[in-house]
Amino acid sequence: MSAKVAKIYDGTDPGGTPGRIFTASIGQEEIVQEDKFLDSLSIGMKGAVATAAVTIEDFAGLLSEYTLRVGPETRILMNMRQLLALMRLYYGELPFIWENTDATGNDFIGGVKVPIQAPADAAKPITHAAARTAVTNIATETLAIYGYWDSEAKGKKPIHAVRIQHTTAASTGYEALNQRLANVGRLVGLIVQSPAVFADGNIDVSIQRILLNVDGQRHSQFNMLSDHYGWAGRSVGVLDPMDDLMNVFNLIDLRGQGGIDLKAKPVTLDLDVQDVSDAIVLIPVIEME
Repeated sequence: MSAKVAKIYDGTDPGGTPGRIFTASIGQEEIVQEDKFLDSLSIGMKGAVATAAVTIEDFAGLLSEYTLRVGPETRILMNMRQLLALMRLYYGELPFIWENTDATGNDFIGGVKVPIQAPADAAKPITHAAARTAVTNIATETLAIYGYWDSEAKGKKPIHAVRIQHTTAASTGYEALNQRLANVGRLVGLIVQSPAVFADGNIDVSIQRILLNVDGQRHSQFNMLSDHYGWAGRSVGVLDPMDDLMNVFNLIDLRGQGGIDLKAKPVTLDLDVQDVSDAIVLIPVIEME
């Protein structure tokens, strides 16, 4: 059987509004099973601009938390901007965007692909929720979500990507992040979101390096300058709207090395803090086994 695409959130169909009204948070809802395997989601978001232009990175804050659960287990937990980083890391793709530059018109982000890769199971229904946070000068918001289904997994493994929010230490140097990474499979990537990033004249970023420890022993070390997985055209000089949206992230891709087993022994992280007391986010991207 061929792949199937089915709407999950949408507006009047047929209709001129691209998406479901998103002027308030949407509580946990069950995703109707359309086939045996939910491969991915595709998300789009629109908002009307009034009074003053709204940058695309501010507009992305409208979707402040997206949660997907399989049964009682949280598989995806992040905001729109973080979902874009996951898309870039896992698929090597970026969304399409429109950043409004005056006091009328719309901002929108579309084609956001979210890997799920979960078998459908009536005993463990797939549910999701979308939390909205108001954005100044944005109104008439809509959200569209579609599911991409298949009849079989074709070797793909379920994705676990749940953000870890952390405020770095008040002094520079290595800080132990005393939290074991979820022992549900293989770590295939790491997303690091920081307020202090590399720029002209600035090398004291929030985190310079990450040490990955397996059973208390150093296993791998990553440098945010040398080991970051970027994208064609990315710069840290004069930024275009896509760079403004994405430049807070460092992406580490471990798939070429087969990933790191999180099930056999405890895996923890140490952070080389060089811009102190920053609110950062770490998102381990795990293929479940």
